[in-house]
Amino acid sequence: MQLWKLTLIYLFAIIACTFLLLMDISKWLIFILLFLYVFSSTMYPHFNALLWTNNLKKVEHFLESNKHRSLYAYPYAIAHQTVAEQKAALQKIITSYKQPYVKHNYASILAMLEKDYHRALSEAKQITREPFQSYMIAHSEVFLGNYEQAKALIPKFTEKWMSPSIESLISFKQQDRKNFKYHSTKAIKQARGIQKYLLVYSFQEMEGKMKS
Repeated sequence: MQLWKLTLIYLFAIIACTFLLLMDISKWLIFILLFLYVFSSTMYPHFNALLWTNNLKKVEHFLESNKHRSLYAYPYAIAHQTVAEQKAALQKIITSYKQPYVKHNYASILAMLEKDYHRALSEAKQITREPFQSYMIAHSEVFLGNYEQAKALIPKFTEKWMSPSIESLISFKQQDRKNFKYHSTKAIKQARGIQKYLLVYSFQEMEGKMKS
């Protein structure tokens, strides 16, 4: 968020706090009201775009405003930039974040873009958080042609969009347009925020590569 907007938000909060204190309102009530005001003005748009919204225009606006940050540059690149730029965005995440599960997750995605699916699988197995480990392993197995191994991991998925997403990927690899459309639509419907945005543009790219 721009500095001038933050300045106005906190300036208003200070003025409102002074006014409420003069009205002899309970300090706890003042604290709750100010917290809700600051959260709705600063943090809510962030969490909404990340996790909750179905409005892709809001996600697009959020990503465009934050594309200088490595974690948001990648989803923006999927929608608007070349594969080379997507790889550069992924590499920046890998070098910027210290958490091993983040590094291995994005390293697996990068390996897939580079069509090194065995490396993608190796990186996926090093992700220490579920359901992301199982999802990325399944993703890699599909690209390796191991569809049954991928499907065997579906019971471990706790996010509703993951199962139809893997089914969509299998349908894509099998060039089954009908099932691809069915599962991809289901995955998009069940996803929210940036994840919905990623699925929409990833599926659009896959659909464009399918044979008529």
